[in-house]
Amino acid sequence: MFNLLNKKAEVSKVAEYWNDTLIERGILSADELLEGKCWRCKSSHGVAVCQIVSSKWSKDTSLANEMVLCLSCQHEKPNVADTEIVWQWLEVENNERYWTLQGMAEYEKMYKKSVLQELWDMGIRDGEEVETLVNKVTSRSRKNDIVLNRATLAGLFHCEIEQMRRKAFLDWTGIFKLVS
Repeated sequence: MFNLLNKKAEVSKVAEYWNDTLIERGILSADELLEGKCWRCKSSHGVAVCQIVSSKWSKDTSLANEMVLCLSCQHEKPNVADTEIVWQWLEVENNERYWTLQGMAEYEKMYKKSVLQELWDMGIRDGEEVETLVNKVTSRSRKNDIVLNRATLAGLFHCEIEQMRRKAFLDWTGIFKLVS
């Protein structure tokens, strides 16, 4: 129990130190800073303080060389000596647009068809429908506080598309019954 409290205190201390920089760069909002989540994927699972520039490159153990990431993002973090590369990585890869595109790309690899092609095949050609699908997937991932990765998002897209397909089929068969 004490170790968990100590870990949370460390995370809070690092977030407080980088507060202005994180908000300035658009990586986190003020509200998100208080939640103690991963700075990249916003997950609360396995969040810990890690070094921006690893000990392989630098022996700096100060707050200026610490950041908050989940274990998954720690493995994907660039292992370079230049801190600016790590900050750029965080800026680019922390927003929902990035994760949506990654999930859609993974969907295409997994299911051999793009999300947009799936919608097109169902007769959906309205941009608002696509936006609704994306909003459902992103809100579902946030609501369930899952660790964001490409495969998980591809799976969420698949589930939502299957629901849309079932609904379209039920609507179509209902119309068919009315006509006959």
